[in-house]
Amino acid sequence: MTTIKRSQHVIIALLSLVFVSFLVIRTSRSAFSDTTDNQTNQFSAGSVTLVDDDSGSALFTVTDMAPTDSVTECITVTYQGSLDTTVVLYGALSGGDGLDDYLDLTVERGSGGSFGDCSGFTSSELVYSGTLDGFTGTHTDFATGAGTWAPTGGAPDDDMTYRFVVTLQDDNAAQGLTTTASFTWEAQNS
Repeated sequence: MTTIKRSQHVIIALLSLVFVSFLVIRTSRSAFSDTTDNQTNQFSAGSVTLVDDDSGSALFTVTDMAPTDSVTECITVTYQGSLDTTVVLYGALSGGDGLDDYLDLTVERGSGGSFGDCSGFTSSELVYSGTLDGFTGTHTDFATGAGTWAPTGGAPDDDMTYRFVVTLQDDNAAQGLTTTASFTWEAQNS
């Protein structure tokens, strides 16, 4: 009978050990917990917006220039973006047979005047003076652009008027030549 009692004691001890182990495992899986969150985070990108007042028209359409003829035109460029930016002017030739070598170009920046009407223009800076070929050959992209202007983002429309003066040199070699050029203002945020 001692063997049976001993067996019962061993079985009871084993069952007790299993029961206690179950309680320990179950208790150790419990833990305090809590969470907090921050919802509805929103993001928006700023803008760099540059417009001009040319209504899609060319700044110059000039035919039959004679030596020393000069043409003056203005255009107003407006920055409407929300980010601080830097604006430069550059150009490109897109056709013709060399008249750009004989056209003197002066570009000034200032206030007053508008597209097709330079009345009231007041210059604040000389942006370029040389030939059209020199301008388009030197100022070809943002990195080499002329006349850095730095409008502040978020301000009401910030504008700048540019006055272009083109004069045909008194050189017989210019006779009958043509050229086509474009002018580009580019803004990049600071």
